[in-house]
Amino acid sequence: MYDEFPHTVEIKEEKSVPNGSGGSTKKWEVTSEFECFMDTPSTSRLVEMKQLGVSFHRDIYFSYEELIPLTARIEFEGVEYTAAGEAEDQGGMHEIMRLPLKRV
Repeated sequence: MYDEFPHTVEIKEEKSVPNGSGGSTKKWEVTSEFECFMDTPSTSRLVEMKQLGVSFHRDIYFSYEELIPLTARIEFEGVEYTAAGEAEDQGGMHEIMRLPLKRV
């Protein structure tokens, strides 16, 4: 059987955490986890995006219902990424979104 979203990612957001001496420090904490499809873009897509001035390394495809804040980090297989643009509704059907990612 075909699994549309065979990968799992963790969404991390920067939070202020008490440092024990009355202050706080910033720390990336996991706020959610969900299934998705992490894709390596084709050479032609990389060239097209580079011509538009957008540098990215991967595409993430995920359910329309999931929310990924643009300031979040997405961790997949030990590598952290950030959004390299806006999420796009694939086909305009409100089912699957695509978001370009760049390595941190």
